[in-house]
Amino acid sequence: MVNTESEATKNIIRVSHPTAPLSVYNHKLAGALRKRSHAALKEVLAITEEIKANKIKFDQVTYNALLIAYTRAGQSDKAIATLKEMIDQAIKPTVDSFNIILDSLATYKDACSKQEALVEMMKEQSVELTPMSYQHLVRGATSANDLAKVKQWLDSMKTLHVDPTLLTFNYAVHCCFENADADTALQCLSEAEALQLPVGTEPRMLMDLVRVTAINDKTEAMVAMWEKTVNKYGLRPDEGTCLQVLRLSGKTGNTAMASEVIRQLSNNGYPYKEHYFIPLMEAFVVKGDLKNAFHVLDIMRTSGVEPTKRSTFAISVQLSENVDHIDKAYYLLEEIKKEGNNVDVAAFNMVVQACGLAKDIGRTVATYREAEQLGVTPNTDTFNAVLDACYLAKMKGMGQVVIQELKKSNVTPNSDTYAKMIAITCDQRDYEEVFVYLEEMKSKGMTPPRLTYNILANRLARARDPRFHLVLEEMETFGYKPSANLKSQW
Repeated sequence: MVNTESEATKNIIRVSHPTAPLSVYNHKLAGALRKRSHAALKEVLAITEEIKANKIKFDQVTYNALLIAYTRAGQSDKAIATLKEMIDQAIKPTVDSFNIILDSLATYKDACSKQEALVEMMKEQSVELTPMSYQHLVRGATSANDLAKVKQWLDSMKTLHVDPTLLTFNYAVHCCFENADADTALQCLSEAEALQLPVGTEPRMLMDLVRVTAINDKTEAMVAMWEKTVNKYGLRPDEGTCLQVLRLSGKTGNTAMASEVIRQLSNNGYPYKEHYFIPLMEAFVVKGDLKNAFHVLDIMRTSGVEPTKRSTFAISVQLSENVDHIDKAYYLLEEIKKEGNNVDVAAFNMVVQACGLAKDIGRTVATYREAEQLGVTPNTDTFNAVLDACYLAKMKGMGQVVIQELKKSNVTPNSDTYAKMIAITCDQRDYEEVFVYLEEMKSKGMTPPRLTYNILANRLARARDPRFHLVLEEMETFGYKPSANLKSQW
């Protein structure tokens, strides 16, 4: 990248003849500009005052030094005023003069109008825009997140046959990413490569291209950009970029891409996490390969990640849409068992939960009863799935049976378990056990959810049980404000 200020500073030394009176001052100005911004401005202003005191007229070099000093100090308005003074004094500004100010304005979100005003001044002074001028204009539009303006400047360059710099494309692609415009971003890359610009030296541009193609579900383009960015140029994508690529890979059934991204995350030093593997499982399901989706659960455990309901919920939802799919999933579990392999409890829970989501209490209980035959020991998620199905199906009796089986097991209930146990017991004629569950829950440091209190309070209100008021007080203790409707139940 050519630095506008450094070029202008060099011109301070080149333009003035060393024997001319002004050249001595311009040489001092060049030295002053090497200092820190505010110190430089103070010294530059002192030198220019001395020039005026000696009744010496400024030249282009002198004015450019002032422009640099003002813009470095963040005083672009004074720089613009100085530029206008320069024109009033019949000193024709150079393209450097304009570029100095265009560059300083480029980082402000509201600078587009000021930049455009400078472009009009350039036209009036018959100063042509250079590639650097356009770079500053595109950067300014990007700072303002004005994609339409970015496109306007890019179109202008094409019309005038001005080749964009690599940074111009970089800024444009970033603006495209911020506005989810994958097509324009890809066009920028194509043009940059046609100009044989070293795109591999701009990692942000390449990462933005991976991101924008992923969030727009452009699968082929995303895979191509990943190949270019990660495999060709050896860049390391951040976690957020990887997660976007994983999401699309899972959605489109691209198991190879999902597997590669998980390896890349590990290579980048990220410890394996549960949500890394979920898209891989979903990708296998999209491909109709449920058996390998189950196998991912084994990979997770081998990688030190404990699968939970979160890992399998999306797949359970898909299976629940068709009971034939649920039955197929169950038969796969049987097949895995017959092959002499262990059936992962998370895979078993996935099928149980799918039955519950399908509101098929018969299949839910029947599948749950097959745990021992499949060599599966039910865990907390298993009982939660069955209890949830019982509650939704209003199967009070079966719910109580499962609760009793849970108590006899070595499974430790979690907050979700207790909430379901309370909800089911509230539907019984004898609901005294609810208070036992509630106290157990609190004694284990769990905060009962608002919904649990609402269910309990409504049950007490129906029974005209005075403990209704105690429950409302306890709700407020936990920061839950009882609704007017709930209070009106008594």
